[in-house]
Amino acid sequence: MLLLTICFSGMALATSVQPKPLEEMVREADHVVIATVVSIDMFYGGARPVTDRDARTGPGLQKQLRFNLEVQEVLLARTTPTPHALRVPLWQMWSYTLGAMRDDVTGATGIFLLKGESYEPVYPSDFRRALKERAEIERLLQAAS
Repeated sequence: MLLLTICFSGMALATSVQPKPLEEMVREADHVVIATVVSIDMFYGGARPVTDRDARTGPGLQKQLRFNLEVQEVLLARTTPTPHALRVPLWQMWSYTLGAMRDDVTGATGIFLLKGESYEPVYPSDFRRALKERAEIERLLQAAS
């Protein structure tokens, strides 16, 4: 549970980003989906799969984690229709291990704020929101349209 707090609060070990208001992130999102993280994978250099649970991401490393999402509901799709399965690349500067991320996040359901045709997080932190924020996010989506 601690990793989830670190992952989505905007800080991870030595790397951090300033918090960004929810209203701003919703306004910038191209896709807002309710989805479950069904698996997490890691790639080295964008192409070679990494399976070592102790493999790390972070500053100076060429590894990147990716959430594999199963979409239950689409709240917003500004571009092409949102597929049922999405691969969301995480910011490479976060310091995580593959095993800890898999243990802490696999199976989690939330609201994901994404951008572009590659379904990237709208911001490096806080792009995964709690389901209890749905009413507020829907209100912000209506206000932005």
